[in-house]
Amino acid sequence: MSAEDLVEQAAVITCLAGLAVGHPNLPAAYITISRHGPRELSVQLDSPGKVEAWREALGVDTAAVVVDRIGTRSSLEFDATVYGVDFHVYASYEQATSEAGAA
Repeated sequence: MSAEDLVEQAAVITCLAGLAVGHPNLPAAYITISRHGPRELSVQLDSPGKVEAWREALGVDTAAVVVDRIGTRSSLEFDATVYGVDFHVYASYEQATSEAGAA
């Protein structure tokens, strides 16, 4: 179902505002919402540690977190419905290699 009016995205906007107030130190993210999924929120972060911070703030069980791949990069991500909003939280990153640490 696509949203026709901004009010149909109010739950997502309100949820984000509540997170900002309740968790002021939560890492900033690239956040997208779409009229095609008015109760869906995509949160892109730049490190696995920041995914963990969002997981904790949302009260999501660690079992929901998965290691996957986005293209050629590793990713850490989870999907959860919290406050009536469907979250997809993820970070893609280069995995450290033994060569990177051998200097």
